[in-house]
Amino acid sequence: MQDRNTIEQDVATIRRIEAVPRILRAVVEITGMRFAAVARVTESRWIACAVLDELGFGLEPGGELELETTICNEIRQHQQAVIFGHAREHPVFAEHHTPRIYGLESYVSVPILRANGEFFGTLCAIDARPADIEAPGILKSIELFAELIGLQLELVEDLDAARRGLSASHVREALLERTEEEIRDLLQPLVTNLYLLQTSRTLAEDDRRLLQDMDASCRAVARLLREKLDRILADVGADA
Repeated sequence: MQDRNTIEQDVATIRRIEAVPRILRAVVEITGMRFAAVARVTESRWIACAVLDELGFGLEPGGELELETTICNEIRQHQQAVIFGHAREHPVFAEHHTPRIYGLESYVSVPILRANGEFFGTLCAIDARPADIEAPGILKSIELFAELIGLQLELVEDLDAARRGLSASHVREALLERTEEEIRDLLQPLVTNLYLLQTSRTLAEDDRRLLQDMDASCRAVARLLREKLDRILADVGADA
């Protein structure tokens, strides 16, 4: 089952797509039907992301229908559009539970897919009265609208990912800079004192070699700390 927070993020993403209200208006005008919506449909939930309701159906954005009562649940499984203009006269949908439960006569719903082909939900329209919607051009137009929503969905999600990556990059750079300063503050006095001792004219040769070894060790420690820090930050970035 998909995480509740992820589903809510998906719903919020649809609401950010400026074209969606215009698409719903176009669907209503093309079909002559009085209710249109974009729905997020998962294995367990049907959630309205955006709604245009001139029918008085009573469903608001964020509202839910019981998944098993919807035709969208079937579309999630076979990913094919469903359309009928007069349920009571339709050879299949005259006896289907969805028109009976919701009092529908006309219905159209097409799958919304992400750019990678993953099923997201549906673009649908309904009405309690029959509608002349079974002409091929109407379904094709709604399918194109659904495709546009899918593309816009991908663009918004890619933009969000880029922003998160940029923010994470800034955080990592700030952490790296601060840690480097702390390492430098700890090692710099030692390195400086070693340098001063090495330049002393009274220092014995054996002591000078010992100081050189100490200086090399300090530099190796600084290099090792930097390499480990880089690896840790890279791992954190990969998990973000």
